[in-house]
Amino acid sequence: MSRKPDAMRLLTMARPASLDRGSSVSADDLLVKAAAEAPAEPGRRRPRLLTAFRLASVATAVAVAAVVLVRSEGATPSLEPARTVLLAAADRIENANPATGRYWHTIGQSMAVGAEAQAPAGMEPRLVDYRVTCTHEVWMAKSGRDPSWLVVTAQSGKPLTEADEETWRRQGAYRLGGCEGPGVPGVGGVVPSPPFAVRLDDELAPEVSYPQVGSTHVTTKEVMNLPTDVAKLRQVLQGWTRRSGQRADDESLYTQATSLLSQLPTTPRLRAALYRVLADVPRMRNTGATTDPIGRAGTGIELSGSGRRIVIDEISGRLLAAEERGEHALTSWTALTASGWTDARPALPTRIIGP
Repeated sequence: MSRKPDAMRLLTMARPASLDRGSSVSADDLLVKAAAEAPAEPGRRRPRLLTAFRLASVATAVAVAAVVLVRSEGATPSLEPARTVLLAAADRIENANPATGRYWHTIGQSMAVGAEAQAPAGMEPRLVDYRVTCTHEVWMAKSGRDPSWLVVTAQSGKPLTEADEETWRRQGAYRLGGCEGPGVPGVGGVVPSPPFAVRLDDELAPEVSYPQVGSTHVTTKEVMNLPTDVAKLRQVLQGWTRRSGQRADDESLYTQATSLLSQLPTTPRLRAALYRVLADVPRMRNTGATTDPIGRAGTGIELSGSGRRIVIDEISGRLLAAEERGEHALTSWTALTASGWTDARPALPTRIIGP
C-alpha cells in the first residue's frame, strides 16, 4: 500500500523561507525531500524524485495556498456601518431600568479651547489663546419648584503657546476661561476659583438658560415629554430648531441628540430613540475602535465633514464622550463618568454665581 506526503505537511514544509526566521531551506528542496522520504509499495522501487510535471503542479498549488494565507493574515476587516453600530447600541439600552428621582445628576470632565483679552488699566489688552479643563456636576431638577445647578469642582486653564503664556503673564496672569464644551452649560467670563456653583434658571438668569437642546431653550417638561417614536421625535427636534430661527438639517439633529444624550434627563427608551434618529442621518460614519479623551475604550461615530464625534461603549450602548475638532486638534470635549436619577439634594459649595 502506497503512502503519499500529507497535504498539510506539504503546505507546512513549503512555507516561504522569508516567513521562517533563520531558515535557509527552500520550498522546492523540502518538496523533493518529502517525496523522497515517502515509503514505497512492496515490490516497487521508490522514485528518487517527483517528475517535473508533478513537482511543478504541487509547487503551484502550494504557492497559491501560501499567497491566500499571507493575504488573509494581512487583511484589515472592514468597519460596520455607523447605522449598524447605533442601532445595536439602541437595542442594548432600550430595556434598562427606567428609574426616576428628584434630580437628574451627571458627573463629567470637559475641555475647551478659547481666547481672552484682559489687561490692567493703562495697558492695551492682547488676545491670549488658552485651553481649560474642568471637572463638573450638573443637577437638573425634575420639578420647576427646585433650582438646577452646575457645580464646578476643579478647573485648570493654560495658555496654548509660549507666546500666549508670555502675553498672559505680562497682563496679570488672570484666571483663564470657564467650563464649556459639548453638553456642558456655558460659564464664560471671569469666574472664581473652584469649587463654585452656578444656578441654572431660565427666569432668574436668562444668560445661563438651562436646559438647552442645541441652540434652543426648552423647559424640563418639554424634555420629559419627548416621544420615543423615531419619526415623531425627529419631527419635534426639527420643530425646536426652527423655533430658534435655525435651519433643521443633519447638524442640528446631531447637536440636539448629543445634548440630550450627554446632559439632559432621558429614559432608556428615549436614549434608544435618539440613537435611532442618529442612525438615519446619512452623514454618520464609523471611525472604528478608539479611546475617549480620558482613556476609555469605545467606538467613534462622527458626523462626516463637521469635526464632531461621539464615542460610545458598544457593550453597554452608553455614551462616553462628545468631541469637537478643528483643523488639527480637538477644540472641546465632554466625557461623562456618571449619570442617572437621584433623590439626593446637591451639596453646594460656598461660592455661588448668580441669584
